[in-house]
Amino acid sequence: MTSQTNEPGLPSGWHREGDSLVWARSYGPWLVKARCPSGAPFTGPSELTIHLAVGSSVEEIEEGMAAALETDGIPASLVRQLPFAEIKAQARAVLAQTQDQAPAEPWPVPARCRTDLDYALLVAELVRMRATGTTAPQQALADRLGIGKATLSERVKRAKALGLWDGKQLTGKAKELLAEWQGEREEQ
Repeated sequence: MTSQTNEPGLPSGWHREGDSLVWARSYGPWLVKARCPSGAPFTGPSELTIHLAVGSSVEEIEEGMAAALETDGIPASLVRQLPFAEIKAQARAVLAQTQDQAPAEPWPVPARCRTDLDYALLVAELVRMRATGTTAPQQALADRLGIGKATLSERVKRAKALGLWDGKQLTGKAKELLAEWQGEREEQ
């Protein structure tokens, strides 16, 4: 019952859960997880959990419980052996890599924004345009959509009011909407 995963592009032991990058490793009967939200103002973990995670078969449960009883709870030696510096360095590298990669294809921003997804597509496209070096991305997007810059500015304000944009980056809510939308497109 190991928690280590090896997703493409992620170091061993890392996986994604929503908008967070999560490191997980089993230490005997204990499962340790370090969560690094991608929208946090820092790159290190903001949450560390250690919990008893014994197996699913009767034998695994008995062995795990026996080991946990020997330590009388979470052992201090476990906490001392956690590779915090390694976790932080790997999180910093992965988060920097994903933030630096803007999608090559433009997001399909609708001419009129009606739903939360429409507004999420709008601000995602602005982020993509900024990352690709577009000068005056709001004006460029307004021109592409055939609307005035003031109208686009109002839509950006609305996206912020909906909790999709914090003025600098996409929020977790926007990232979830976009990930769901992309997943639906891939299924088609």
